[in-house]
Amino acid sequence: MPQPTIGSLFAGIGGFDEGFEKAGYRTAWQVELNPTNRAVLADRFPHATQHEDVRHCGANNLQSVDVITAGFPCQDISNAGSRPGNQHTRGLQGQRSGLFWEVIRILQETQPRWVVLENVVNLLAINDSRDFQTVVRALADSGYVGCWRVLNAQYFGVPQQRRRIFLVAGHHRMPPIELLADAAPVDAIPPASQSQPWPRPADAWAANTLLANKAGSQIAMGCTTFVAHPNGWHQMVERQRTSDDDGLCLGLDASNLAEAFAAGNAVVPQIAQWIAEKLIKAH
Repeated sequence: MPQPTIGSLFAGIGGFDEGFEKAGYRTAWQVELNPTNRAVLADRFPHATQHEDVRHCGANNLQSVDVITAGFPCQDISNAGSRPGNQHTRGLQGQRSGLFWEVIRILQETQPRWVVLENVVNLLAINDSRDFQTVVRALADSGYVGCWRVLNAQYFGVPQQRRRIFLVAGHHRMPPIELLADAAPVDAIPPASQSQPWPRPADAWAANTLLANKAGSQIAMGCTTFVAHPNGWHQMVERQRTSDDDGLCLGLDASNLAEAFAAGNAVVPQIAQWIAEKLIKAH
């Protein structure tokens, strides 16, 4: 059998692509607007054709694939993007998250066997759940039926609380039931009151990893997680002296920030691989 293929909309730095390729798929094409992200994609997926704007893509320039993945923009859906005084974000009516309709258009034009969508969990609740109903109805009207599930990165070997909703649908066919009814073991979460060794190294806290806190693209720089070392004042002095003498940054520079946002917006490859391993059996 030929190797199954995927096409990646809103590809970012290739989280979906990485996971699906580890499961046995080949990435045929990627659509990504950010030039920095496209440079990462070109380096990691040289065999894939790159496109820049989802609004300019369709059956006229996209190769037929078995699966289309799309982590469509969440800025108008996420709680992190809301503003004080706005009890309702714009959702699918927003300029960014409204690009979901480009996904639907491309599905109707190319009709892949499967589609996998990803977004923040707030998609389930925004605008009194009407937007999620719209997503499901739009997929069904395009011939796609399936299931959805909230998956947390912490159960896939990633040291981060990162809950995201994934929708998997097939063209006139249901996806494998294992996507909903798996019996994989889940490790117990230690209680917050559990005693911790002291002093605790800074890199032992998940909050000090690149993807910290509720916002995936945020590094904890306040007192969200306070790491204390007895008699450690001299370390702060030495760090300041190093910054003054050698010009080393105490915080984030432009490249650090770009990396943090790219990683924060990416789909966790381990979760993508888990989904892909279920779908590839259906080929």
